[in-house]
Amino acid sequence: MKFARWLFALAVLVSFVRVSSADDRAKARAAFRSGSQHYNLGEFQQALDAFKEAYRNYEDASFLFNIAQCERQLGHKREAVREYRAYLNNSENAPNRDNVQQIIAQLEREIAADDQRAAATAAQASKSDKPAGVEAPKPESAAAPSAMSLTASPAPVAERKPAYKKWWVWTIVGGVVAAGAAAGLAVALTRTGPAPTVGTSLGTAHPF
Repeated sequence: MKFARWLFALAVLVSFVRVSSADDRAKARAAFRSGSQHYNLGEFQQALDAFKEAYRNYEDASFLFNIAQCERQLGHKREAVREYRAYLNNSENAPNRDNVQQIIAQLEREIAADDQRAAATAAQASKSDKPAGVEAPKPESAAAPSAMSLTASPAPVAERKPAYKKWWVWTIVGGVVAAGAAAGLAVALTRTGPAPTVGTSLGTAHPF
């Protein structure tokens, strides 16, 4: 009799767990559908919230990837890197592993560049700050001219031919202009455009 009761209680418990799991999965599916709609409309904050809700109800690694995508679209680079790594750690056979690793590497380069710019800006700001009450030294006044310099007549200046009438001046100017044009052409030919963003068209993953 006791054994029969124990079996009945176990069956009820298993049934409850199955119903609860199915209910959580249904909630996750609905949250995923909502997150996908927000993501496709460019509403990345709402999509992020929906994908987080889906993951809390159904711990599928695909939701971590979707969360990372939203964080990246919102410009949250550090959070995106964390979620991408969580996705790879929880998805051993991720089909887009190579692309995700490329995104992580690019984001880490951007984070390092952002940190360098912030440090340079802070250093420049600290240098420009001056202590209060400190005045810049005033330049010494020039000595008064002597009476002899006031009365002495200036020495005659020989008439000089204007520089624009000398042929060798125009020769030098022409050479400088030609050299500058050649240098500008070389820079234009060798300059490359900005590096393309990796993986911006990956979209979101479908866990169901």
